[in-house]
Amino acid sequence: MASRLIAITGGIGSGKSVVSRILKVMGYAVYDTDTQARRLMNQSADVKARLVACFGPEIYHNGLLNAPRLSQIVFGNNEALSCLNGIVHPAVRCDLRQWAGRCQSRYAFVETALLYESRLCDIVDSIWKVTAPLTTRVQRVMARNGLTEAEVLARIEAQAAEDRVNEKTHIIVNDGIEALLPQVMRLLK
Repeated sequence: MASRLIAITGGIGSGKSVVSRILKVMGYAVYDTDTQARRLMNQSADVKARLVACFGPEIYHNGLLNAPRLSQIVFGNNEALSCLNGIVHPAVRCDLRQWAGRCQSRYAFVETALLYESRLCDIVDSIWKVTAPLTTRVQRVMARNGLTEAEVLARIEAQAAEDRVNEKTHIIVNDGIEALLPQVMRLLK
């Protein structure tokens, strides 16, 4: 088992995936919660059964999650979103614990946008929060996802509750000016 589990977090467009890629290239194990949540929703019989019970069988097509349909159901519906999160977040936490238990390196990392909402904050030893100026984040997401400025700002606002700093938090600035690699290397030491 890894001796330390470190969260890589930050709002949409901050660059947490860039930091994760740097760590992967350096040989560190990184658990991507978005990817693993999709895997669990498609492969875990328990998660699938619970999602069908909550949202109906139409959220699966040929055994695979119909993500656009699920998005339609939960978008703007707090009760439906709570149901989804109540199923997926605990499954991801359990899967992450098992994954971390298999890691043999000194450090293992978990990339997540929803550190506090998912309660992953309770199981990590340290938090690396990736930050960038709002205008930079908006431009990055617009270019990457083809969204409008208003759509990006709405997503940033939806993640506002995640914008916390505590005694476990270390800041990585990803503003396009300060180099990322030296910051990552300092934190690894």
